[in-house]
Formats: sequence, C-alpha cells, structure tokens
Amino acid sequence: MRLCEERPELRQKLAAELVRQRRPVVKTADVEDNYMVLRSLMKMSERAPEILEMIGSDASDLEDWQEFKINLAAEYLDSVYDSIRFRLEEMDL
Repeated sequence: MRLCEERPELRQKLAAELVRQRRPVVKTADVEDNYMVLRSLMKMSERAPEILEMIGSDASDLEDWQEFKINLAAEYLDSVYDSIRFRLEEMDL
C-alpha cells in the first residue's frame, strides 16, 4: 500500500489492469498461441530460480518497480493456476 501512495501512477496502472482482466476474452485455439504460452512458461521457470540466486535471501536491494513486477507476476501466475486447478477438479466430480 505504501508503494501505491508514493507512486500514484502504479495505482493507476494496477487499476487499469484489473479492469482489463474483468472483461470477457474470446479466444480461438491457435498453434502459435500455444507455442508462445509454452515458451513463456519455460522462460518463467528458468528465470525465477536465476533471479532468486542473484538476489539471495536479501531482496532489499531490489528497486520498488522490480518488487512490484515480481509480485504482480506471482499474482497472475497464481490466478491462472487456481483457475486451471478449479476446472480440473470440476471435471473430476
């Protein structure tokens, strides 16, 4: 919360992103899209441990925008994970 108070433009960006996420998305399956998603997931799985290794247990050297991006990425990934897991659990019922 302190970060949003110090940098109001971040609050505006976050609010705009939340509004964008709530809009229904119509998507058609495309091989290229699937490739890009898989490539992005692979990149995240490679980069996250590398970043953790670079910063170690002390993340205090990260700039505010870096912390914000990491937290946002984690929230996005969690929401996709939860959505897929929920759908899979519904299919098992």
